[in-house]
Amino acid sequence: MKTHEYLLEQMNWPTVKEKIEAGMDTVIVCTASVEQHGYHLSELTDTVIGQATGLLVAEKLGNALVAPVIRPGLSEHHIPMAGSLTLRPEIYRGIIEDYVTSYKKHGFKKVIIFSSHGGNFTENEKIVKNLREMHPEVQFSSGLTLRQLLDLMAQFEKKYGLVEGSTGHGGAMETSVMLHIAPEQVEMDKATPGYIGQMTDDVLDNLFRNGIVGITEVGILGDPRQAKAEWGEYFLELLSDEIVKVVHQDFYSFS
Repeated sequence: MKTHEYLLEQMNWPTVKEKIEAGMDTVIVCTASVEQHGYHLSELTDTVIGQATGLLVAEKLGNALVAPVIRPGLSEHHIPMAGSLTLRPEIYRGIIEDYVTSYKKHGFKKVIIFSSHGGNFTENEKIVKNLREMHPEVQFSSGLTLRQLLDLMAQFEKKYGLVEGSTGHGGAMETSVMLHIAPEQVEMDKATPGYIGQMTDDVLDNLFRNGIVGITEVGILGDPRQAKAEWGEYFLELLSDEIVKVVHQDFYSFS
């Protein structure tokens, strides 16, 4: 894929204007993070995965361009580990609102706001709801819910015969995706499992209330040791396909 065909930040302004006038009226905004991902993955992991997902969604939709990935995100639960960054919710919300206001002025009519970081999902739902009220002339989609993402991760585990709970934060799924798109940011010899188990609502609540160190000192949810690049390619296709389905329901379903 030629990223410069979809990434707004790699275009000059006349090109952006021409693309909008030609019918590219949808902008994809991924909210990501800069945070720890265990011993073996870079702190940019969610950002790298988010951009790759956004590019696939844009390619599959055919009328969309990809905004610069928003990061840091809401990562208070990772702050005990060195290098992690987090934004205040009001700052995070303001950045997203300013993205939308800017892109609306340029002529975009549809905005997809999805997250590649679990800690952003709840706030994104609130933000998208408010944005619909602030900009009634713009259509919004928030992609997948956190529960839908967890269901895809469970599907990934089943497909490859992995132990349930192997694909959480920094686990087999994210490591596989990074091996596929950014292998230079993966140190597999340092891959270490963390908490392995069902991501129930109680576990998620504990994670966001008490931080990841309350669950695992490694900073990992799952087991990255079995990760493979081809598995990452599969999951990116699965994830982008599901986002496209939701977007079509949000934008083009009139039932």
